[in-house]
Amino acid sequence: MALGPLVASISGLAAVALLISREIGGYDRPDRFVIVTSPSTRNVLWAPLPSLHDLTLPVKDRWIPDAQILIDGKASKCWGWTCSEHSDRGLEEPTGLALYQRGGGTAWLYISDPKVGFLYRYEVSSTWRGLQADSQQLVASDLKDSAHWLAVDSYGNLFYTDAKAGVISMISSEDMSKGIPKGRTLVSSEKLKHVAGPAGIAVDAMDVYWANLKGDQKKGTLLKAEQVSAGKAKSATILSGTSDMYQAMVKDVCLAGSNVFFTGDGESLFAVKADGSGNVTEVARLQQPRGCAYDKENTLFVADSGRNAVVSLPANMVNPRAVNKLQVRGTCGLWILSMLATLLVSPVDAR
Repeated sequence: MALGPLVASISGLAAVALLISREIGGYDRPDRFVIVTSPSTRNVLWAPLPSLHDLTLPVKDRWIPDAQILIDGKASKCWGWTCSEHSDRGLEEPTGLALYQRGGGTAWLYISDPKVGFLYRYEVSSTWRGLQADSQQLVASDLKDSAHWLAVDSYGNLFYTDAKAGVISMISSEDMSKGIPKGRTLVSSEKLKHVAGPAGIAVDAMDVYWANLKGDQKKGTLLKAEQVSAGKAKSATILSGTSDMYQAMVKDVCLAGSNVFFTGDGESLFAVKADGSGNVTEVARLQQPRGCAYDKENTLFVADSGRNAVVSLPANMVNPRAVNKLQVRGTCGLWILSMLATLLVSPVDAR
C-alpha cells in the first residue's frame, strides 16, 4: 500500500506526539492530533491527523492539513536580566518532547531547549478550535548541550540523558511541585560501567531503558536498569550489543508492550523483547529511521528523516504497514500521546 501524507508544512522536525483529545463512547473514534517540535523554526506545532475513514481513501483523495503553531518560540516576553523564573523566555532550539497525563482533558508538555540549557513545561488542552498551550513554566536550568532526549513515567517523574557527561537523571514530580529543582543522578558512567554516552531514553513503571552512543559488546548499545533511588543502580541488563555492524550505533528507543524498538544511524528499525529474551529482530528498512513511539493500542509510529515522513506499522514485529506518512523536513524523533477521559502516554524522544 502506498504511503500517503498526513500533515504538510512542517520543517526541521525533532519530536512528534499523537494526541487523542476527547472522550469517546460506543464505536466513535476520538479526534487525533500530532504535535511536533521544530528546532529550525523555534516553534512547537500541531495538526489534526486523518480519521479512520480518511485512511481508507486513496492517497490522492486524502485531506492533507498544514501544521499550525502551538507554541511560538520567537514570541519571548522577556530578555536577559528581565527574565524571572515565571517569565516566558520563548524557545531557541526546542528539541526534546515529553508528555504526561493529568486527567480532565489536559496534559503537561515538557520541552528541552539544549541551546540555552532549559527545560520547560506547558499545559496543553483541546478546544473546539484545536489545541492550545498555556504559559511557559521553567522546570530546570543549567542543562546546556544536554537533555536532548526526554521521557516521563506514569508517576510524572521526568527523565533525561546527558551523553557527554555519561549521566541519566531524573526530576521527581514532587520536586517539580516545589520550584525549579536540580536533577537527581539515576545512573552514571562513574557508578555503572554499562553507561556509555546515554542517548534515547524510555521508561515504564519499573525500569529505565536507554541507548548507548558509545556502547560496545561489553557495555551494550541498548540497556535497561531498575528505577531505583538516585545513584544506586548496581547492574543493568544488555538488550542489544554490537554483534553486527548495523547495530553498532543506537540512538532512539521506545517501548511497545513487551517489546523495545530502537533505531540508530542505519536504515533499520529493530526490536527486542523487554525482558531480554530472544534475539534482536530487524522489523523494517526505512531510509533514515529516528524516533519511534507506541500508541498504546497496536500501532508503532516511526520518524523517517530520509523520507521527511512519519510512517506507521503494527507493533507486533511483523512486516511494516506503510499507510501513514507525515511530510516534514529533518525528521528526527517521535512521540505518542493518547488522551481520552484521562491521558495515556507513551514517551519516546530523540534528537
